[in-house]
Amino acid sequence: MRRGLSMVLSVCMTLSFMPALASCTPKNAAVGDTTSAARHVNHDSVDKSDILIGVIAAGDEELDRTVLQAFEKTGIKAVYAPIPDGSTTVDPVQSFKDMTRRPVTAFVIDSLSMQGGQANNWVEALQTARDAGSPVILVNAVNLPKDTNSYAESLRIVPSAQGKGTVPLDQAVQTAINDNPHPKTVSVTLP
Repeated sequence: MRRGLSMVLSVCMTLSFMPALASCTPKNAAVGDTTSAARHVNHDSVDKSDILIGVIAAGDEELDRTVLQAFEKTGIKAVYAPIPDGSTTVDPVQSFKDMTRRPVTAFVIDSLSMQGGQANNWVEALQTARDAGSPVILVNAVNLPKDTNSYAESLRIVPSAQGKGTVPLDQAVQTAINDNPHPKTVSVTLP
């Protein structure tokens, strides 16, 4: 009898703490979007060898391959959610849900366009990542989401270092993953 009561109490205590743990999303900011040193909290960073990027297809398969190769060259593991065979569009919500079942550290979306028939699906998908507490990094976005809290940073690939603020792709991604101070838009170079 005591053992059963003890188990019930343990379950009730665990359930009472769940609302506090349910949301990993910061208020008025995107996950991984610390823009100033004043908002930065010192913490242990995620090691490069522990990072797993979920690359979600948005329609530019050539850029997807380029980004996946860049991650491979820099020692960052990445998995890919392509557009299904025989389809012209991706189901972004399903892709994000599939990726959240893996130990994905962050999501990368290449050439995202928030216009057209799939805009609402992308809004829902970005919210899925936010609710999971995962930073979203956009690369060469065609149109940015209206809600700037739905992505950590927007990266623009440039051919070579173009002055102050240009960083290697892997460094920009690690900065967002580790929630270190960074600008919302960053010019990046590939290895």
